[in-house]
Amino acid sequence: MSTRTMLLNGALIAACNLAIMVSPAAHGQAQKCSAPPSLEAAVHAHPGARSYVQLGRWFGQRHQNACAVEAFQAATKFEPRSAEISYLLGTSLFFSGQLQEAIDSLQQSVQLEPHALEPHILLATALDKAAHGAAAQVQWRAALQLQPHSAIALDGLSKSLVASGDYDEAIHLLQPQLASAHDDALTIDLAYAYEKSGRMEDAGVILEPALRAHPSSLPLAEAMVTLLIHEARFDDATSLARKTLQANPGKMAAQRIYLRVLMLKGYSPEARLLGQKLLAEAPHDPELLYLNGDGERRSREYEKARTYLEEAVALDPDNANTREALGTVLARLQDNSGARLQLEKALSLGAQDPQVHYELSRVLQALGETDQSQAQLQIFQRLLQAKTLASRAATATAQADHQMTLGNPKAAVALYQQALEATPKDALLEYKLAMALDSAGDTAAEHAALEQAVQIDPTLAIAQYRLGYLASQNGDAATAETQFRLAVRYAPEFTQAWVSLAATFGSESRFPEAKEAIDSALKLDPHNAEAQQLSEMIKTAQAGH
Repeated sequence: MSTRTMLLNGALIAACNLAIMVSPAAHGQAQKCSAPPSLEAAVHAHPGARSYVQLGRWFGQRHQNACAVEAFQAATKFEPRSAEISYLLGTSLFFSGQLQEAIDSLQQSVQLEPHALEPHILLATALDKAAHGAAAQVQWRAALQLQPHSAIALDGLSKSLVASGDYDEAIHLLQPQLASAHDDALTIDLAYAYEKSGRMEDAGVILEPALRAHPSSLPLAEAMVTLLIHEARFDDATSLARKTLQANPGKMAAQRIYLRVLMLKGYSPEARLLGQKLLAEAPHDPELLYLNGDGERRSREYEKARTYLEEAVALDPDNANTREALGTVLARLQDNSGARLQLEKALSLGAQDPQVHYELSRVLQALGETDQSQAQLQIFQRLLQAKTLASRAATATAQADHQMTLGNPKAAVALYQQALEATPKDALLEYKLAMALDSAGDTAAEHAALEQAVQIDPTLAIAQYRLGYLASQNGDAATAETQFRLAVRYAPEFTQAWVSLAATFGSESRFPEAKEAIDSALKLDPHNAEAQQLSEMIKTAQAGH
């Protein structure tokens, strides 16, 4: 179970005294609704909202979510405008798999009682799960308005922002929180936002000291191992995974981490032995079935692989990797129709590996679908070229980042330019180039790189901010204001941009606007020394006018 799931379940249980977890009964599967005679007698003797709520809680505590839904629906007939009952009904609907119905009920709950924290949290979670990211972010922000340091809401909003590509906003959201207190889940969220934005070294800077301070934390170890793998530091990843295993003997989570790393190097005897051992302990675990099935696929034991992978797909039908592996196995077993089904499903679920298109091309050719086969082959060739260029860019970027840490900005500039030749439409790379040019003293080229960055991605707030900073340095207050406004528009949690916007207003004696901007900064970071000092200066200047 993930850290976020545990936090969410804890909040739900504390809020409504329901010990509801994901029910082992699938949605739509018949459940016999049988409660203790005393409860049933109370419902029959005094039918009403309270008696049905009590009944629904009883079912919920026993994971009988379909029965809980029926009870809470009965309660709503007596009190249709109860925020509490709408929330309880939405909770049971959510955990019984009726996502849209849960969203409708939870929306009613937050409309009836907008100041209750938990309905906002669960509604945001449901909206994210339904791929309504923008609507989910509204609810996460509403939760943070009610409880600004809620770990669940911060975790949820940051994950939603990263999923929608708003990496910098996620970073600016989390940085102030982790400056004052450590939280494993939020530390991992921040590192992941850095990683997704291409700032691998920053991700390591976040994770390494956290792991040193909390060496027994399996989530931190897993995040660090994953980062090392993404940086192609496989020996370091293996070493850390082995240390984690030694520090947590017998723990399934530590053994999983080690197995994943072993599988990257091939299906060795050690990987096979560990995979089989873990599967014996958890025979219906989708990930372990996938790992063992993928190992047998690599060993060309296709019938064994098929058995594992078919069960994994049945248990976790939305896993693109499992679908891809099963499709490849079925193709080797000459089941081309089955292979086509699995490979196409893998693509619809977001499979990124170009090899999926190549495998699908072969299967379509075997089925006599020549035109479609050629189309998939062309996609494969295009994606493979893009992957090669992206790999080249990633290597050059990592080398450039390293040169910056060594204090060699000119060498970094050349490497960032190489990376941009491979991936020319990368706004973040343009920003990194701009920072290297700044360190090298080439302000004109820095400005050009920043302009290119915001042309590619106008929402890159840090680049908008930097353009504002350059404008302010040149005495161009109007341009500075425009850029700072864009920065806070695209990243409302960007404290420094609010401070700079306030300073710009202050330089033009626009004190009411300056006060409004600095108040926004202090609301985000009440202990920001620069914001506090500027706030006092604005007050003094206003008094003098």
